[in-house]
Amino acid sequence: MSNPTVTHGTFPIIRQVIIGAGDMETASKEMREAFGLAKGFADPLLEGIGMDDETFRVGPEAHLELVGALTPEAPIAKWCEKVGGGGGYGLAIQVPALGPFLERAESIGARTIEDIVVYERRIVQLHPSDLGILVELDEIPQADQWFWDDIEAEKSENPVIDDVLAVEISHPNPEAIAQKWSTLFDAPVETVDGVLQIPLGARTVRFVQGDTKMMTGCDVQVADGVEPDSREFTVSGVSFTLI
Repeated sequence: MSNPTVTHGTFPIIRQVIIGAGDMETASKEMREAFGLAKGFADPLLEGIGMDDETFRVGPEAHLELVGALTPEAPIAKWCEKVGGGGGYGLAIQVPALGPFLERAESIGARTIEDIVVYERRIVQLHPSDLGILVELDEIPQADQWFWDDIEAEKSENPVIDDVLAVEISHPNPEAIAQKWSTLFDAPVETVDGVLQIPLGARTVRFVQGDTKMMTGCDVQVADGVEPDSREFTVSGVSFTLI
C-alpha cells in the first residue's frame, strides 16, 4: 500500500534513477511488464553523445531512466560491459541552488565532469569514481517544476508502482562513501538494521559492501489497491523491492 508519509517537493529531490543497460530493448520490456509502466520517452539531447535512453514516469515526481549505447565507442557501452551487462549508473537530483553543493563537493574531492546549461537550467555532474555513481545536480529552485513537465508521454492505465523510496549503492568502502554523501548533502549518516544510510529529501540512500561501484538496489512504492505478482524484480542488474 502507498505510504502517506512520503512528502513530495522536499529538497534535495531524487528525480531520476539512471540505469545502464547493455540491452535496451530487453530492459525496457522488463521494466514495463514488471511495473505496469507505459512506454517511456527519450531525451533528445543524449543522442548527440551516442547515448540511447528511455525515461519512465513513476508517480508525480520520480522517474526511472534506462541509458544505453548507440555506438560501441560510447562510454556507457564500456561501463555496461565492465559491470556485467548493466547496473545502476547514477542519480539526477534537483537542488534549489548549486553553490553550497559545489563548495561541499570540492571539500570532499568530488570532481566536476560537466557544468552546462540544459533547457535553460544549469546542471553539474560529479565524477562516479568519487561518489560511487554518477551524481547529477540540477539547479531548479521551484520544487514543483522539472525538465519533463511539458513532455507528452504515454500514461499507464494500471501502474503497479507510483514512487521511488530509496536506492542502494554498492562500494568497496561503504563507510567512506557514506561520509562523502553525508558531507555533500549535509545529511547525517544513520545505521538502520546494520546498513549505513542518509536521508536525501523525502527519500533514502543506503550504502552496502560490494566489489563494484554502482547502484545495485532500488525500493519502489506499490500503488494503492495493487497487489503485485512479486515483491522482488531485477532489471538490468538493479534489484527492485516493491514496498
